[in-house]
Amino acid sequence: MGRSKLCILPLIFSLLSGSITASDEYHGGTNSSLQMRIEPQALTTSLSQATEFQLLVRFYHNSHSGCPDEEHNLTITWDVEEVLKISPSSIVIRGCRDANLSIQVSASQQGRFIARPIIISTGPPIADNGRLFVQLKVAKYRPLIIVSMLIGWTYTVCWTIGDYFQAWTSYRRKSVVGLSFDFLYLNIVGNCCYATFNVVLFASTFIEAEYFRRHPFGLNPVVANDVGYAGHAVFGNLVLIAQCYIYHSGGNMVSTAVKLLISGYVMMVAVFCILTIEQQMHWLDFLYMLSYVKLSTNLIKYIPQVFMNYQRKSTEGFAISNRLLDMAGGLLSLTQMVLNSWNYDDWQSIVGSPVKFGLGFVSIFFDVIFMTQHYVSAHNLSLSFVPQSVVVTFGETASFDIEANGYVSSTFDLQLYWPQDEAMQIASNQTIPLTMGWNNHTVSLLIEPLKQGRFIVQPHIEPPGAVDDSRLFLLIKVAMYKPLMIISLMVGWAYTACWSAGYYPQIWLNYRRKSVVGLSFDFLYINIVGHMSYVLFNAFLYWNSFVEDEYYRRHPFGLNPVIGNDIGFAVHAVFGTGFTIFQCRIYETGGNSVSNPAKGIIATYLLIIITTMACAVVDKIHWLDFLYVLSYIKLSTTMIKYFPQAYMNYRRKSTEGFEIMNRLLDLAGGLFSILQMVINAWNFDDWRSIGGDPVKFGLGIFSILFDLVFMFQHYILY
Repeated sequence: MGRSKLCILPLIFSLLSGSITASDEYHGGTNSSLQMRIEPQALTTSLSQATEFQLLVRFYHNSHSGCPDEEHNLTITWDVEEVLKISPSSIVIRGCRDANLSIQVSASQQGRFIARPIIISTGPPIADNGRLFVQLKVAKYRPLIIVSMLIGWTYTVCWTIGDYFQAWTSYRRKSVVGLSFDFLYLNIVGNCCYATFNVVLFASTFIEAEYFRRHPFGLNPVVANDVGYAGHAVFGNLVLIAQCYIYHSGGNMVSTAVKLLISGYVMMVAVFCILTIEQQMHWLDFLYMLSYVKLSTNLIKYIPQVFMNYQRKSTEGFAISNRLLDMAGGLLSLTQMVLNSWNYDDWQSIVGSPVKFGLGFVSIFFDVIFMTQHYVSAHNLSLSFVPQSVVVTFGETASFDIEANGYVSSTFDLQLYWPQDEAMQIASNQTIPLTMGWNNHTVSLLIEPLKQGRFIVQPHIEPPGAVDDSRLFLLIKVAMYKPLMIISLMVGWAYTACWSAGYYPQIWLNYRRKSVVGLSFDFLYINIVGHMSYVLFNAFLYWNSFVEDEYYRRHPFGLNPVIGNDIGFAVHAVFGTGFTIFQCRIYETGGNSVSNPAKGIIATYLLIIITTMACAVVDKIHWLDFLYVLSYIKLSTTMIKYFPQAYMNYRRKSTEGFEIMNRLLDLAGGLFSILQMVINAWNFDDWRSIGGDPVKFGLGIFSILFDLVFMFQHYILY
């Protein structure tokens, strides 16, 4: 295995103290001996693509006698299935010389295979080679291996950061009212058992050896990432529990039923631990028992939180973002399992692990319940337009619904009085009868626009204060011509496609040349700072209800400016730029590096980000203002990022290595973007959308100007 192990359990190492190591065997006697090892023992490849492993051969002999037979032969062949091809297929080693042999293996069929050497030695005895094998996983498509790896990292990130959303919610409210203590304590019991299982199986050679005796051709199922993830889960739970003792709890506490359940878990762990110490069972079986505790807590831990939400008729205090991330992680995890099973033709990995697969569905099932409680059931009385924003053509009647949902304590009639406006014609006022208890009413509304423009319609509510009507408004945009709306939509998709595709010509050029000579590192690093700032701005404004509420307080008749497409576009920009930077690390650079001025600019940006974030943490500024700072950083990077590349082209008197197709696509995207702004401004008679946002319009022109500079350098000057 070649992996250094850490000592963590005195009991285990008291057992280990009497064991005999392989080195003792080899050096304790007077005769020579032979040790062989394979590194790595696990390989992943695709059909007909060869991969390589090392076969290490070591001779140990008494220093006085030396090698007893310099002429002895060591012959190595392979025990493999017919679909595997190993090269060289036969190896002969003469004399007592150590050897590091490179072995290539390929397969003509998907699946999981074991290759074992067949060893014939006429000299020193061979040490125990029961673990001398290589495990080969063969995929049908190599790109799917990369996709699976990306999915794995994505769901790990989702599960890792989930607890912080709950911790942030409790910190912001200075309260844990609405968070079930039963849920937290059951979770910490399960995660502690899971962390113990991972740490001990990873660190103890004694327990690992027992695992290998039961699974002769298996590898340790725990890797370093598992240990880190489990430890982080315990830390996250402890932070949440600590908040329960610091912040207002509203009298919440751990229920008697859960106390009894946790006591049962503790007693069971103690009993099995005593049995293990008394050598009535193996330590590996004790670890398996801990894993079963973890599985059982996963099955029941969500029930107390669901019941609390139902009792309170509210999810206030329970961060739904946590469950959204958990559900995303669960879906991605199941997707990875299915993808790998198909790619490796290894459906046994699912059939053979029904508990893991089933628990994934249990977790997703409860996440759906939580989202249903949050978005559908758990609300006081609310009124909302569905949809809240719509685009129609002049003279066309628009149809809307007003939905009344929530719990009321008495019966009354809710009156909606609509203002008379020369731009809009509304059929009549509405009355919504509400009965004590849960209500769910839908009232249809017809509005006929009388002229072009952008209008806001807000009704007056009687009785006042019966419902929060601060966000009860309708945003309607009236266009002159419907075909222009379709053209605008097509233009929007066109410039999005141009900007998204713009990263790949440069990536392909770098790959084809195996060189990034001619590409400015300053341009790339300043660019990725801007894109990452843009990702954070979009993600937090889109998902964080606390920031979104503040935005609505400042813009009472505004809608969230960030939609899902914005996040996807920003993340893709980070990926494209980040991958290009990765190429700069692996391909020839010609001595190119990030300049000192660019390092100074980036350091200034980081200082600004850290300073404003610290101000937001101590409540000197609002988190929305911090996000605005990130957006300004994005805008400023767009203004300066092109200068280094233009200057490099000028200094080299060449654009070789800088893919001009990138700029052609950027130019097309910029022109399409401005064209869409002009079409919309004319069609909706809303020229303020351009005049009111001169920064965005100006940056578009600025980007196009530099694209023209690059084209002039490429096609005319150099």
